[in-house]
Amino acid sequence: MTKYKLFSWSALLAALVLLVLPRVIPICNAFMKNGKPMSCHYTYQAEFIFALLAVILAAALFVLVTDEARLLTGFILLLLGIIVIVLPQPWAGGICQAGGCMKTAFFSNIGGSWLALSGAGIVWLTGKKAE
Repeated sequence: MTKYKLFSWSALLAALVLLVLPRVIPICNAFMKNGKPMSCHYTYQAEFIFALLAVILAAALFVLVTDEARLLTGFILLLLGIIVIVLPQPWAGGICQAGGCMKTAFFSNIGGSWLALSGAGIVWLTGKKAE
């Protein structure tokens, strides 16, 4: 197995983990006083969209043949991993400080870092090959 395929499988696995993470470690179901969901609800809806996009792009890595497409896809995966890390921060989307949200955010940060590192590895390998 080549290093490129190893990074591609790693990115796909990280994206799948991020996709199912809020189902495995659920976020809180609390509501604010006005009856609207907490900010963590919206944060993890956004993370679901970014994780779904990451799954699609990581799966596309297995059929891409040009170095430019692989480089761009790896860079986008790197950016998606950074977005997943940033979203739970209080100055971005934010999460509540109640029970399950902190645990989900912890594992989400690990998954986002894993995805970002996989994307960076793909960019590095593809850039090194193109030289």
